[in-house]
Amino acid sequence: MSRDGAQQLLVFRTGRELFGLELSGVHEVVDAPVLSRVPEMPPTVLGVVSVRGELITVYDPTPLLTPAGASGLTGAALLFTHGGRRIALAVDDVMDAVSIDDGMLRTTNGLDAGDRLVRGIVRRGSDLIVVLDVEVLVESAAAQATVGGGGART
Repeated sequence: MSRDGAQQLLVFRTGRELFGLELSGVHEVVDAPVLSRVPEMPPTVLGVVSVRGELITVYDPTPLLTPAGASGLTGAALLFTHGGRRIALAVDDVMDAVSIDDGMLRTTNGLDAGDRLVRGIVRRGSDLIVVLDVEVLVESAAAQATVGGGGART
């Protein structure tokens, strides 16, 4: 969401990396959710959480974001709406909401032109924050659960 050339990002950590998403694209943050495993789910479906009585599928975005692969742990869950239902992405930690000017977002040279996930990189002090496209991240996390069979059934 841009206001006077500024954009609000929600910064989170997965592994050792910092990522940012447009704040308006994240519906809710659930700190330390109680995760219930679901049998016969793909490895990228960590399970479900109950948020005010609603069961929400929790996906692991780590394989999309870091070369080390899936972490399987969740310090927080970011909630989104996808395909008419709510889903969650597990992250290690939610850092803060930050405001950036449009000129602070640097494009990333050398990435595959078909990779729409990364919008750019922002430097805040000594930290580099990889800014992601919310819709592409959510779509990719949900889609990876159906690759190889299974799919999310909640």
